[in-house]
Amino acid sequence: MSKDGLNKKVNYGMLAEFYAPLLTDRQQTLIELYCDEDLSLSEIAGQLSISRQAVSDNLNRAYERLDELENHLKLYQSFILMRGQLERCRALLNQVEATESTRTYLKEAIDALNEGIDRKGGKDGI
Repeated sequence: MSKDGLNKKVNYGMLAEFYAPLLTDRQQTLIELYCDEDLSLSEIAGQLSISRQAVSDNLNRAYERLDELENHLKLYQSFILMRGQLERCRALLNQVEATESTRTYLKEAIDALNEGIDRKGGKDGI
């Protein structure tokens, strides 16, 4: 698989983490099998007892739906932006030299940011 193909799989897998409840059950299954479990179209077709072409068509419809949802809602884009902002704040706070009286507050602020950055929500860390 090409690097572009792998990136496409990863990107759609990430989008599905946000929007899976808005996909059909079939689309959710196909995305999970193809993007998360890395099965080929033929393997999925065999597992679901449908044609390889049906897998491809349904997967493309799922991709279109994910693109449509992200274009309207921008949840994934907002998540990436917020994660970057959290990481920047953490880096800046780590550079602060706190006085004895403010060291506890600085540590609490850094811990709160670390919790936001390091929290593992889904299987991909979302």
